[in-house]
Amino acid sequence: MLIELWEKLRGYDKWVETQAKIEQSQMREVRHTNRDGSVSYTYSSSDVLTWVDAQGVTRSADINVDDQSPLYQFVGGESVTIRYNPRDPTRFYYRDLLRSRVHFFFRILLFGVVLSTFILLAVCFRIFFGR
Repeated sequence: MLIELWEKLRGYDKWVETQAKIEQSQMREVRHTNRDGSVSYTYSSSDVLTWVDAQGVTRSADINVDDQSPLYQFVGGESVTIRYNPRDPTRFYYRDLLRSRVHFFFRILLFGVVLSTFILLAVCFRIFFGR
């Protein structure tokens, strides 16, 4: 699978595997005013992830995910498996977070491609059938 290849290329497979805990999770609502004056909202979750490294030091990191991510469902107290860099225990890798970010990237990319195609077709239509 591609994700395992990515992990090997980045060296994550050599990092220390441990259990981390979602200490707290806060939902954030962002209000958007649309061109027509209507209001819509998007939601995201800000979570604090904590783990203990090999020296017994508690580490933490903030993670943010949008409402389309499966990680959005965390409410705090869940345990997840992560890997951290033994040379720099503040750096961590969480596979599901990577998946979530890749999915978000591809949704944005797809939207851009569709929008660009629509604009290109509109321009072509105007050139060939325009006034």
